[in-house]
Amino acid sequence: MNGKPVDPGMLEVVRELADSLGPTLVAALTGNRVRLSADDWVMEDGPEPDADEAERLRCALEQWNLLAQAENPDTARAWFVGSNPLLEEESPVTAIREGRFEEVRRAARSYMDQEFPG
Repeated sequence: MNGKPVDPGMLEVVRELADSLGPTLVAALTGNRVRLSADDWVMEDGPEPDADEAERLRCALEQWNLLAQAENPDTARAWFVGSNPLLEEESPVTAIREGRFEEVRRAARSYMDQEFPG
């Protein structure tokens, strides 16, 4: 994290994810070990996620919007934390943290197309 204020676009990304997934999962998917970082990032004058964290957050929001709109928030949340056969039985949260964005996108599209039962 750096000390610059969060840009408005990133502020909204973090707010939506924190409201939808909770600050603990937001911190987990960014690889940040401090739960309060997600809480800090939603403050107008709070610190800004670094470039890698921001990329993870944007990927997560993209998948969240896809799944929550097509299914429902509870199903989307379960998808994020459940093991996924297309992600080597790891959760999307773990895969996002590891920077496996294309794999996560494929897994989300596959889920939407119901190509696997999980």
